[in-house]
Amino acid sequence: MARCANNYPDALERVRPIIDAVKKEGDVALLRCASQFDGVSLTPERLRVSKKDFDEAYAQVGEKRAAIIRRQIVLSRKFAQAQAESFQMRWETQICEGVRAGVKWTPLDSVGLYVPGGSAPYPTVMQILAVPAKIAGVKRVVACVPAKNCCAEVLVAAKECGVDEVYRIGGPAAIAAMAFGTATIKRVLKIAGPGSMLVTAAKLAASSEGVAIDMPAGPSEVLIIAEEPDGSEGLADEGGLARLIAADMISANEHGKSSASVLVTPSRKLAEQTALELGRQVLERERKQDILDSLKAYSAIVLVDSLDEAISFANEYAPEHLQVITKQPREVEAKLTNAGTVFLGKWNCKAFGDYAIGLNHVLPTGQGAKAYSPVGVQTFLKATQFAEVDGQGVRSLSEIVEEISTAEGFDGHRICLRLRLKMLENSRGEFSENEQFRAGVCRQD
Repeated sequence: MARCANNYPDALERVRPIIDAVKKEGDVALLRCASQFDGVSLTPERLRVSKKDFDEAYAQVGEKRAAIIRRQIVLSRKFAQAQAESFQMRWETQICEGVRAGVKWTPLDSVGLYVPGGSAPYPTVMQILAVPAKIAGVKRVVACVPAKNCCAEVLVAAKECGVDEVYRIGGPAAIAAMAFGTATIKRVLKIAGPGSMLVTAAKLAASSEGVAIDMPAGPSEVLIIAEEPDGSEGLADEGGLARLIAADMISANEHGKSSASVLVTPSRKLAEQTALELGRQVLERERKQDILDSLKAYSAIVLVDSLDEAISFANEYAPEHLQVITKQPREVEAKLTNAGTVFLGKWNCKAFGDYAIGLNHVLPTGQGAKAYSPVGVQTFLKATQFAEVDGQGVRSLSEIVEEISTAEGFDGHRICLRLRLKMLENSRGEFSENEQFRAGVCRQD
């Protein structure tokens, strides 16, 4: 069950001076942070990505890669659009006689997207955040990317998605800039996107001061439920499934030394084969040391007695990514309750979710799937309740309001009811002079 333990109290203490500096000094602090943490010297004019920068990015990326990014976005839009259409944007119902109530959903006016850097640029994160924000109807979509990772692919993805503003700033300083504003970067209402422990701590600090966030997110993780194949799966040889599973586990481990991968299986044979495959495959990967570190620290092969026990383990583990490689994956999926994304069948895997399926891969981690949802169209919407009450509704509600307002000692609430009851008694639906006093809802000294 162990995952990388994020020490948020310590991280909050470390990011607080950065946040305070940005709040006090604005762009000056941002430029200092870009130099100090990214090793990039910027001028205030270079904070925001310009039209010329976008043009140069397209030329650098080339048409083939730009076309692939567009294909990614098409799939992401298809999923987000279907999500939006299945979402009831407005509904109402009759509560009791004379009373109707409902909810309407409207987009946020502005959101900030954080696209992390670190060991690699992430154009896919840019598009998977921006697409649902735009589908939701957000008017102003802002993105911040660490200066050293603000590469051509990231800029092309931003442009293709219709991101309104892109800034070359990362880390806690970027979160502070979007949360509280500077001369160059106007504040936003909500911040979404993954990042390091310090970025997450900065998001938590911003949320304590009234800025909404999507969720706290940590290192990547995958849990795989698998059973031994019976020969009908079409795998090339006996160890074929183990090779797939080992590769899929490593795809999480290569994100960094704090990542986690877990296989849960009732098959000792499959467990042993996968362990051998991990040992072989890790030596062939470019990020070998990160993979070895995370395999040692936060990864495991768990042997269980049955698929039901594997399902119970998975629901308690609540993984970011959950792969089901069993004979009847749909039956297993029906029993799963805590996961960011579930990938069904041997042909499917986390890598497809990260790059191509169109599902959002900004997901809750570290058992967060027990309480949080993936980023999606709903992340960029807010709900407003509404109700309509007519004269009969006043009568329907009167006994409840009268009794509970008395119990709670709020006579002002009771007066609101009695005034309306008196209006109902008057055929004109209005008060005659001093009628409210005779109704006993106010008193004259």
